[in-house]
Amino acid sequence: MTPGEADIWLEEQQIENVRLVVLDLHGVPRAKLLTAAHFRDVARRGHAWALPLVAVDIWQGMSPEEREFGIETGFGNGVARPDLRTLRRLPWTRASAHVMADVFTRAGEPAPTARQGLQHVLDEADAIGYRPVLGSELEFYLFRPDPERGGFGPDFGLQSWFSTHALALCQEFLEDLHDCVTRLALPVYEVFNEHGSGQFEINLAPGSGLGCIDDVVLLKVAIKEVAMRHGLRATFLAKPVNGGDTPPSGYHLHQTLQAGDGSNAFHAADAEDGLSDVARHYIGGHLAHAAGMTGVAAPTVTAYKRYIPGTWAPVRAGWAVDNRTALVRAIPGADGGRIENRLGSSDANPYLLAAVMVAAGLDGVRRGLDPGPPGGLNVLEDERFPKLPATLIEGVEAFAADEPLREALGPVLSRTLIRLLRHDWRRFMTHVTDWEIREYRELL
Repeated sequence: MTPGEADIWLEEQQIENVRLVVLDLHGVPRAKLLTAAHFRDVARRGHAWALPLVAVDIWQGMSPEEREFGIETGFGNGVARPDLRTLRRLPWTRASAHVMADVFTRAGEPAPTARQGLQHVLDEADAIGYRPVLGSELEFYLFRPDPERGGFGPDFGLQSWFSTHALALCQEFLEDLHDCVTRLALPVYEVFNEHGSGQFEINLAPGSGLGCIDDVVLLKVAIKEVAMRHGLRATFLAKPVNGGDTPPSGYHLHQTLQAGDGSNAFHAADAEDGLSDVARHYIGGHLAHAAGMTGVAAPTVTAYKRYIPGTWAPVRAGWAVDNRTALVRAIPGADGGRIENRLGSSDANPYLLAAVMVAAGLDGVRRGLDPGPPGGLNVLEDERFPKLPATLIEGVEAFAADEPLREALGPVLSRTLIRLLRHDWRRFMTHVTDWEIREYRELL
């Protein structure tokens, strides 16, 4: 869409204001609300965006190690340039639209944002003749007001897993959500309640380019805002409540590579399990970089509550064929195979998650990495495969030590992300948790 076409679209849709959205490194959509009249100029020139915002934590704090986007910028502005391909009318609002933006420095250089990091990796894939195809599976929790539970409780109980009963309890929310995602042209093909109390999974059809991850960002916005319209709260925090009723939520990313002729580069009809050498090397890259990927796929302290046996999440850097105990689940198919990487936490930044996974796979393809034989029935206990990082700081340091992944995201983005996540860990380590107070304070 050109700026002139955007002008016409705004008029036809009777848009009164536009949310200019930049996804921060934590995956939070940050926005400015612009009048439609002002956005017509922004579509051509961009809009001021404070450069330090690309390097801050959720509370607007900044790592003391930050040396590129703090005082060095004079706390001045860069430019947020809207990608008009992402301009959508928000159907649950009266007259508002949404558009994703990329941030640039005053010198015109890309700022270290997640969306631009993924674009760099996709460009690298294109340079060696491949188009990544990605399908997203997202888990989240839905809560309703419940004063007895400290404000909010799950919208249905643990016994209601995969049941029509749970769907019926949330029917009005689901109908409203379906209407909204349809009008947004988001390729959602199924939603169902999961194992946890109040837990859902929602799946998007596979796509390519930045657009398929832009769709994930907009889908998460839609879920949270439609829930609020029904007096509910939706969260993608990996484990929002203590106890066995709330198993952690993940973000499983299905992946394949499309060759230049449009064929599935992962498929070889005469190969074992139908997996081509390209597919095996791609898997080999995921195993080789599993520890480093974890630092990006699990970017919160809470995300590491997933990586324990019994949570349907991987604990070892292993692979297997159609086996959900593995980090990489290879899924053969008559029309071509794919892999499902189950490492991602539901609170992962979707652009960064896709970027490091595609980068890891492409590195495996370039280097011809052999993943070895697939695991057996229980990869969680297969000691041939190394264990994954178990805390945020272990994950961050593994990413910091993974030079190919750092190079794939770009040196500035990687440095900024590493500093930010180390800063988060230091903040956590100085905080006395409710568990510690309840456990020790009375008797010690």
